[in-house]
Amino acid sequence: MTDFVSITIVVVIIFMVFRWLSAPGDAQPSRQGQNRGRIPTRPARLVNPEMVETVRSMFPHVPTAAIHYDLQKTGSVEQTCDNILRDGSLPMPPAPRPPTPPTTASSSSSSAAGSSVTNGNLVQRFKLQEAAEKNYVPEEPSKVWGDSAEKRQEVFKSRKEFMVLQARKRMLEKEAEKAQAAAKEVATNMES
Repeated sequence: MTDFVSITIVVVIIFMVFRWLSAPGDAQPSRQGQNRGRIPTRPARLVNPEMVETVRSMFPHVPTAAIHYDLQKTGSVEQTCDNILRDGSLPMPPAPRPPTPPTTASSSSSSAAGSSVTNGNLVQRFKLQEAAEKNYVPEEPSKVWGDSAEKRQEVFKSRKEFMVLQARKRMLEKEAEKAQAAAKEVATNMES
């Protein structure tokens, strides 16, 4: 029992020393002028390996990355331990965003040309302009599993084309119905 009390006191003292050392000072007026106009962000707190190891020794089932992330948020070993005890675990840190490469005039024009193909509508993507212009919707392809990979790929492609053209036909029918309803509404309003 005496050993437990001694260890607890030592952990609390170490925690208080780290907390005192990692606390932000009041002598930061020069930085305040630099941050004007920026979105305020929470300062990242210093996390010592000892802090992570202290929490890790008490809760070995919690991943080290989650402990480190929570310690950065809270700045406190005690608060992190309370979070683990309350929730049973800690959330993992968010995945880092990949850095965006700087764009230049030549790369933006080439990316715009490439994105028009991928961001185009489905009729263009599947090269169905001819069928779309004629409002042609083929019969539904069979749902038979092909013997070879090529046959399966061909059936899959024809099913995709059928679904695109069928969806386009339904969309055009709904637009026509809306146009007719709007025309009727205009006609009734003019008669009144």
